[in-house]
Amino acid sequence: MDRTMIADLLPDTAFADIADAAELPHDADANFVQRHPLQIAVCLRKLVAGQDFVTVEFNGRQIVTQVLDVDSRNARFVFDASSMADGNYALPAARQLIFRSLPGGIRTEFMTLNANPIAFEGQPAFEAPFPALLYYVQRREFFRVQTPVLDPYVASGPYADGGSFRLELQDLSLGGIALKTADERFASLESGTVLRDVVLQLGSFGTLRLDLEIVAPRRLSMPNGERRFVVGCKFVATPGPAERTLQRVVTQLETKRQALIPRR
Repeated sequence: MDRTMIADLLPDTAFADIADAAELPHDADANFVQRHPLQIAVCLRKLVAGQDFVTVEFNGRQIVTQVLDVDSRNARFVFDASSMADGNYALPAARQLIFRSLPGGIRTEFMTLNANPIAFEGQPAFEAPFPALLYYVQRREFFRVQTPVLDPYVASGPYADGGSFRLELQDLSLGGIALKTADERFASLESGTVLRDVVLQLGSFGTLRLDLEIVAPRRLSMPNGERRFVVGCKFVATPGPAERTLQRVVTQLETKRQALIPRR
């Protein structure tokens, strides 16, 4: 596949057969829509360069994949086969494929038509035509997933005035986490408070050490009269390796959740 050529693109009219079928997300802003094949190729190449995970939805199913190659000359791209054999088997029969990803927290979404199974560098893959439209939101929007209940992820760190805390995570995204606790000390923490050197224990994914800024503290009253607190926090900064780990965690948790949804 041609990874570098962008000057010899197909004309816009080559996409007329899929333009009528293209749809934008219901909340799409026209300022974030890429229409020209050159612009679309650039966005797809960013997914390749970042090795970002992409979800593909079709016929009530969903797989997780990665874009492997972008062929600008022929306005086609290649994406990896998933680890789900039934999804790989069903995908070629799908008329419409919806792709979604969050490279660096930037929402990328597009729809394309039929994908064909191929071999890419000796491995199973799929090839599809460029979308007529690609939605590329250059503001940070994060997909949040619930964290495990039976073997919970944990955040631990020091209080600013001494002592330490150890709290369970309620949910997780590329932008931050929500902590749940009965610790009354969190009742007095205001938005803007920064918790330094917090260690996140993420099960088989290992640990991350990050600073958290409290942005949404909430107080809950339980049926038995006890109080609980849910503390929404954003990451002050996420270095590249930490963001890649978080992306893997979010992707795996969402894939497991989707696998538990009954098929109609």
